[in-house]
Amino acid sequence: MQVEVELTEEETGLFRATAVAYPAVSVTGRTEKEALGLLMEAMEKHMRAEARRGAEGRRG
Repeated sequence: MQVEVELTEEETGLFRATAVAYPAVSVTGRTEKEALGLLMEAMEKHMRAEARRGAEGRRG
């Protein structure tokens, strides 16, 4: 999966990574690499949750 990511350094020195197409999926990390890794985990969780909601909607 390819996701466009916005990566910014906050005033606190932490890095914020946000999935551009899914602005609700946003994480912070101590390094760019950590933030990107956490974002990939958050995207997996988000996509699984979306799939569950879609399946529930089809059953209802």
